[in-house]
Amino acid sequence: RTQNMASKATTQFTVDVEDTRHVSMNIDSCKRMCEDAFLSSSSLTSSSSSSVSGAEKKKFSDFVSLIRGIVHYEHQTKRDALREGFDASSGVLPKRRKDAKSDARSPTEHERVSVQFVTQFCQMMATAEYTLLSASEWDVAMEEDFMFRLPMTIDWEKGGYDVSLLKAFLKKNPELKVGLPTFSERVLLFKRGVTTSTHADLFIAEKIDLLLEYALKRPVGKVLRKAFGLGFGSSSSKGEESAFAAGGPGRSGGKRKVSKIERKTLRRLMPTIASVLKNVHKKLELSEPTFKEVILLYREDKIDAAEAQFLNVPSGAGPLRLKSFQNVPMADLEMVFPGVKICAKFIDYLTNGITMVLVLFSLIWAFITGEALSERAMQLLTVAGGKLSASWANIQKSKANYAAQMSKEVMKKMDSSGFAVLASVSTDMEEQETKEMILAYAAMRGNKSGMTIEELDDRLEQALMDAFGIAVDFDVHGSVKKLVEEGLASKIPGDSGMYQVVPIEKALKKLDKKWDALFEYSSSSKGGGAGSSEKSVLDANAEEDPSKMERDLLLQLASADTERGKEALKLTKKMDELNEKIADASGSLRKVNWRYS
Repeated sequence: RTQNMASKATTQFTVDVEDTRHVSMNIDSCKRMCEDAFLSSSSLTSSSSSSVSGAEKKKFSDFVSLIRGIVHYEHQTKRDALREGFDASSGVLPKRRKDAKSDARSPTEHERVSVQFVTQFCQMMATAEYTLLSASEWDVAMEEDFMFRLPMTIDWEKGGYDVSLLKAFLKKNPELKVGLPTFSERVLLFKRGVTTSTHADLFIAEKIDLLLEYALKRPVGKVLRKAFGLGFGSSSSKGEESAFAAGGPGRSGGKRKVSKIERKTLRRLMPTIASVLKNVHKKLELSEPTFKEVILLYREDKIDAAEAQFLNVPSGAGPLRLKSFQNVPMADLEMVFPGVKICAKFIDYLTNGITMVLVLFSLIWAFITGEALSERAMQLLTVAGGKLSASWANIQKSKANYAAQMSKEVMKKMDSSGFAVLASVSTDMEEQETKEMILAYAAMRGNKSGMTIEELDDRLEQALMDAFGIAVDFDVHGSVKKLVEEGLASKIPGDSGMYQVVPIEKALKKLDKKWDALFEYSSSSKGGGAGSSEKSVLDANAEEDPSKMERDLLLQLASADTERGKEALKLTKKMDELNEKIADASGSLRKVNWRYS
């Protein structure tokens, strides 16, 4: 029974979230982690441990630098294509002159380029370990409120979202649409990394709101729904309800692990009126699953009049937008979307509604008693009009205050927008690939007999857990594939499914050879710079006719002698002029000396 109660409590205060836990570390931190976790455990004798360890670290450092440089070079084409696609989609390409018709983009071409950019951007996000928000995760997010408890709705129809771009993109990628929320034809939400946010306080105002909801809002709403079919008073104050697109399962079903993350909200801690009254004076600690990084991609439905003079969007739609946020709780996720409308709280409607009802009742009573046209009734009518106007103004003021509060919260969470997001994710894409290759090579290097994919996965995830205390779903298949492509690892023949990496010395030679071969201006991979350029020129000349080469050298020598003769004449003239000036100065000096004597 105790175990059943504990299991029930665990289920009550946890939610299932796709395991996208991400370790935010740079390449230097990754290198140090590999040195501590893998290099230090190498089989070294005690007498030569320190010296060999230093040499091994130097080799591994060079290995990391070469991998980093090669990956950066190989991603250059992707970066340039992404930048060009983003500039075209966001309308920042300079407008062509009217007579340059051949360079102008047609609306159809602009749409094609925009869809291509979204495709390339999604591929880059997958490489950087971002995942799309699924419909099930959106449903979980809309179930609760966390720190931002203002009632709001997202106006998907009139919120300024363009539908044609993402609709065309999902039509070309139908497998991606399965399991996405219904709003994905308007905006794509990417997230990376899951953690838990906690906050402890008395929450007096929030407890009062919750008490009013239980005691008045829900019962009144239930009556209104039965009587008039109205949706007032429903338990959810969130925006558009989300359903599975195409009725399919979650997008990542079977592809990623699912973790149970703690969720303790006021509604879960105090589900009844009695529990609210019991805990009204107590300090509570709330917790909520939180996405470390969130990125929105959407296109506006039209160009803003103030921006029209600066943008070049031939299709007539608005510019494409990228926005990034940090540390966004799941329950507060809707506040990062454009087109959010803030509503007044139930207590605002209640207090001002009571005033309106009393005023209207007084007016009706005046008409019933026959005093509608009396002086007293006219005074009452004036006061009633003032009260009604003040109540309406108070509700609008509350909405404005709540909107300002939401804008302040969004500004706290917002990280960057536009090209800054693209540049940041491009860097993440390169670093992610580099770190995965470094970690996989370092983990396999000490095991000469080889490792299976499962053994490597377990070892890497355990090493990351020991170093950072975070359970990470490591992309081991992609890492091994990249090492094999670079010739740094190979599959052991047979059915064992084991892989092994080449020794560090051989790996450095392979990477150095590839690095030197990136540009083929030198005849040898050893050396470079001006010396190797001169050598390549001489080698090219040696392939020509020897007699022609001799004539060319004689002509070059003759030309050099002529130039030296010209320079010698110039120096002689300058020397003669200098001697004349010295003679004049000596004569003047003798005259001065004679005068004084």
